[in-house]
Amino acid sequence: MSDSIASLEILFEEHRESLENFQEWITTQAHIPKNIPKATLFRYFKVCNFDLEESKKLLDINVKFRIKHQYLFADREIDSEEFYKVANTVQFIGLPKKTKEGCTIKVYRVANTSLNYFILKDLFKTVFMVHDLTALNEPNTNGLIAIFDAKDFSFWHFMKMVSHAATLIHFLQYVQEADCIDIRQIHFVNCSSVVSKVHAFIKPFLTRELSTIMFFHSSSYDTLHEFVSKEYLPIDFGGCEGTLDEYMENTFTNMRKHRDYITKNENFFLLNH
Repeated sequence: MSDSIASLEILFEEHRESLENFQEWITTQAHIPKNIPKATLFRYFKVCNFDLEESKKLLDINVKFRIKHQYLFADREIDSEEFYKVANTVQFIGLPKKTKEGCTIKVYRVANTSLNYFILKDLFKTVFMVHDLTALNEPNTNGLIAIFDAKDFSFWHFMKMVSHAATLIHFLQYVQEADCIDIRQIHFVNCSSVVSKVHAFIKPFLTRELSTIMFFHSSSYDTLHEFVSKEYLPIDFGGCEGTLDEYMENTFTNMRKHRDYITKNENFFLLNH
């Protein structure tokens, strides 16, 4: 659910001087794009508790990470048949309601058990597109609640992750060190022994902070509801709000709406500096 334009304008005005100083600093940084939307800058500002110097540091880290690991960010495409096959192998779905604490909820699930399009670099590239659109459309969110549905995640998916461990580690580094989304909770639902293997594999690369907000649930959603109320969840998770299939189409619609922004490398990092 996007933040309303009227409410954002009020926030932008409240922090006008700091945002202007932020934009002025960007003009002195050769590697950082000069046309970053005000909403995205506000997102960095908010996630850093309105500390301008910390906001500068995070944006600098973010852009440098993108430059160093371009294979996860560059040459984005959302119109090709290949993209839709990848995006429908593991789906990334935004739910329409924020929680009472003001958090955004995203669901990630394996929708096609074939391994042919379970390609980590392409899957993570899509995740980061979703995150960039969240920063643009929901800059005033109080953080992200991520729900991973492991129902159809198999041992062979895990093995493919292990075989591309470097890519997985880069993904974890980005979300922990460089992303402006601010993860508040991570829930794994429909867990099997395979999820335990995944957790054991990635645990050495997790910060203490991230480890403490990870929760694991069986096929019963009762324990999930202790953290996230049914009123914010889809019927698929024992909730009251629509279905994941319905919301998946909304995610594609949002990507298509912002195609020109999300697919241009120069909106996120500059190379010739």
